[in-house]
Amino acid sequence: MPMDRETQLKLVHLRDDAGVLSLYVNADPREQGSTPIWKTRLDQGLKQLLDAVDNGTRSLLGRRVEELKIDIEALVRPGSPGIGRALFVALGTGETYTVEMQTPLADRVALGPRSHIAPMFGAWAEGSPVGIAVVDGKGMRLLDSRFGRCEEVSGLAFVLDTSEWRVMKGPGGHGRDHHSSSTQYDLFDFRVAEHLQKFLTAAHSTLEEHTAQFGWELLVVTGDPELVEAASKSLGGVKAEVVAAQMVLGQKSPAQIQQLLAPEIAAARHARDARIAADFAEAPPKAAIGSEEVLDALQGGRVDRLVIERDSVWSAQRIPQGAVLADAVAPGEADVATAIAEAQLGEAMIEMALASDARVSILSEGVELGEQAGGVGAFLRW
Repeated sequence: MPMDRETQLKLVHLRDDAGVLSLYVNADPREQGSTPIWKTRLDQGLKQLLDAVDNGTRSLLGRRVEELKIDIEALVRPGSPGIGRALFVALGTGETYTVEMQTPLADRVALGPRSHIAPMFGAWAEGSPVGIAVVDGKGMRLLDSRFGRCEEVSGLAFVLDTSEWRVMKGPGGHGRDHHSSSTQYDLFDFRVAEHLQKFLTAAHSTLEEHTAQFGWELLVVTGDPELVEAASKSLGGVKAEVVAAQMVLGQKSPAQIQQLLAPEIAAARHARDARIAADFAEAPPKAAIGSEEVLDALQGGRVDRLVIERDSVWSAQRIPQGAVLADAVAPGEADVATAIAEAQLGEAMIEMALASDARVSILSEGVELGEQAGGVGAFLRW
């Protein structure tokens, strides 16, 4: 499945009375061996889960795991696509979803009434969809960057018919005639540049359409400063934050473009989240602070944007690698139990937010809402 808003909604709303099994692996190439460590963790987690659940669930769980043997083998195979991989199965109905991305996930096994989505939304904060518009004398290339992958999805070629243009040239030589010839060539180039800028300015409708189609949260426009300005100055209707970069990338490959722009994109995400946190500090009384107030607002459908600190609920370090999350498996440490409870609460809040068409923002690492919020807050509609 592609990781987009539609996938988010499907995973968030995946429920089953018999339970939903969520399997995550982080296929880090540095951990490959005769038996990859992520395969060992997954095998151990499934065995621990099967040993812990009661007879009725154990039988159904064992049957589904056997039916998904090929899918699970693909999930842990070193040569399979993606570093972060996940498989979700509703035990009762057999409904399954798979996700793979180049963004790291966790090694984890979870069983509960709903899908376990905390690792997925943590990865979303780092690799959410970004549009890249590369502008140059040939026109505009449009690329989609998400979760460690980048591909060219469209483009606009600048083709100018200059057959009717007349370039005035004097005789060869030096002095005035040579100066006149150079001036005419300069005027010709100026007219080409002028048409190119008008062409890029008129591309705003294409950028708006692609932003909506691909769900871009950021749109990076990069190239010569004058061309970037022309391409980005009429983007008031784009439902994404526009980032003007001044990196001339020409005809570099999508992978190279993504790599070169990675620092710009990370800085833009961090700056955007810092602004959200600053706005939150000024938002009361149209803000809910802390999980109790946020839950009350969510239940009343009053939340416009749910905001969660990455270091609170979503930090991968709060729940150990290879952890098994299920009611039948008691966590060994109090801190782990608290982290699991917070993750489950966060998942419930995200489900309620998306159900009421509220936006969800998981802040960049190091961006905080303030001590009173305890890691979670919300902007209210009223």
